[in-house]
Amino acid sequence: MSLKKIAGLFAGFALATGLIGAGVGAQFTGQVSAQQNVKVGTFGCKITTHSAGDLSASGSTLYYDAADIKSSAPGTRPLNFTVESTGSIDVVLNIAATPVTLPFTDLLAPTAPVTLTTGGSQAYTAGIGWTTELTDLNLGQSISIAYVVNCNEVGASPVTTVAFSAVGSTGSMSDTITGMGFLPTKTLSLLMYRFGSPTPYDLVAGGYGATTLGDGSFTDNFQDDCHATPINGAGVLVDMPVVVWASDGTRSAIGKGIIPCSKY
Repeated sequence: MSLKKIAGLFAGFALATGLIGAGVGAQFTGQVSAQQNVKVGTFGCKITTHSAGDLSASGSTLYYDAADIKSSAPGTRPLNFTVESTGSIDVVLNIAATPVTLPFTDLLAPTAPVTLTTGGSQAYTAGIGWTTELTDLNLGQSISIAYVVNCNEVGASPVTTVAFSAVGSTGSMSDTITGMGFLPTKTLSLLMYRFGSPTPYDLVAGGYGATTLGDGSFTDNFQDDCHATPINGAGVLVDMPVVVWASDGTRSAIGKGIIPCSKY
């Protein structure tokens, strides 16, 4: 580059600077921005491992037919399973079980609520045991137990619950199932276990049933003739322990009660 060209460049620069200083306007602009993103976490739980039985593909149902009892000596029929949190939101597990009558006992542990963080799991030891020797009265007897684990958001209110009650007099008995904490405006599945029955009675299939109200509560009333529970084949009406189970497809609960059939 020649000296003449360099000198020309400097002259041009001096001219431009002089014009700015003489009042030619200049505007400086800039821009900054901020953005926030939010995403709702995931929520759920499922059975991941178990000691026996058939587990559904979704991991939500485990069914196990234990081996027949072939000795009168005390023993157990254990069933162990693990429940895992599958979402990013912490869950609290509440487990409930249908009752069994003596000499049989429930082996469930733990029974207290358990909180799980993401990916956490809880192993349950469950099943049926008997600590005293069986007698001829137990021959041919069938024993069933069902466990329901409710997975709720930590601090969620209300907790999903079901309750059973019955009132009656000679020739008349009325049963009532109530619940709360379910999803609003959902058609429920309702099952009832009567004392001594190895299988549940499907209330919906039997012509009964309920749909939850806008607050997630429900009430279902129906008549009961108490004739489903003769003792050892005899038509003797006695007070009868009952277990009811309700589910809206997402939330479920177990309730217990007594049908006072001795008043029928």
